[in-house]
Amino acid sequence: MEDKNILKQQGFKDSDFGEEFGIPQSDWGTSAVNRKMFDRVHEMNVEGYMAEGIDAKKAKHMADKRRSMAMQAAKAAGLTL
Repeated sequence: MEDKNILKQQGFKDSDFGEEFGIPQSDWGTSAVNRKMFDRVHEMNVEGYMAEGIDAKKAKHMADKRRSMAMQAAKAAGLTL
């Protein structure tokens, strides 16, 4: 199975993220692994912002912006999501 994650050029395997971020094995080797990674990091960012005392609405907005920027960069690099 070919790794499809956005960091495969740095030697990361889909299974590395699957285990750490709870991405189902059925998504490994597909472009879905990237989308799931972005979604999980988004959740973690919202939680982190709220832990810093930022209200839920603003925390979600900030995390949405970061995810959008990351996804644009990934697409510009030729990755599928």
